[in-house]
Amino acid sequence: MKPNLQKKVLVTGAQGALGSEIVDKYLNAGCKVFGTYFNQTQEQPASRESLEWIHVDLTDSRWVTKIFGERSGFDTWIHCAGGFRFSTVEQTTVEDLDFLLNLNLKSAFYLARELVPGMKKKNFGRIVFVSSRATLGAGVGMAAYAASKAGLNVLTAALAEEVKAFDITVNSVLPTVIDTSVNRKNMPNEDFSKWVSPAQLTDIIFSLTTPWGNPIHGALIPVSGRL
Repeated sequence: MKPNLQKKVLVTGAQGALGSEIVDKYLNAGCKVFGTYFNQTQEQPASRESLEWIHVDLTDSRWVTKIFGERSGFDTWIHCAGGFRFSTVEQTTVEDLDFLLNLNLKSAFYLARELVPGMKKKNFGRIVFVSSRATLGAGVGMAAYAASKAGLNVLTAALAEEVKAFDITVNSVLPTVIDTSVNRKNMPNEDFSKWVSPAQLTDIIFSLTTPWGNPIHGALIPVSGRL
């Protein structure tokens, strides 16, 4: 039996390895899914039944307001848009820092500003951010990345407090290395079996948005694999 899910789901960062897995999960559960994508050519990804694509630059506040100010009624929002840069503090450029803050933190804030009022209006919402376990103990070369994701953790906690009076939950999952083809290519000598698979992480995210996850609110959930 399928869980009693609400039907209108937004997946931001839907084209990535994790995002596409999440899209499939909710489509298979019978939901109407909206996935964001961004490219300069505006070429839309392949169409699928019950999946609507939204072209938007999530780091542009005016664009986010224009697109999502005109849309309302999302029941669930999974924010897995994000980026990564590895560099020591002295090697981190202004461009790298802006990239990480814009994509990992500001995009989530801009979207929350537009989506939460609609959830409050109908007194229902399920929000899950994809943060990083590096926020709990960043190593060498992770300062800028971990700082941008740590901001997402604080956003989770603060937003959870703001919506306590409503049937809205806000949580973050904190994975380690996700087992994607890109990560395997960049780290070919690592033990991939210790990483977290997109399917495993998707199952956890999905559970948080079902009735099973109703009591979980304001949580930062490490998903460490075996690292």
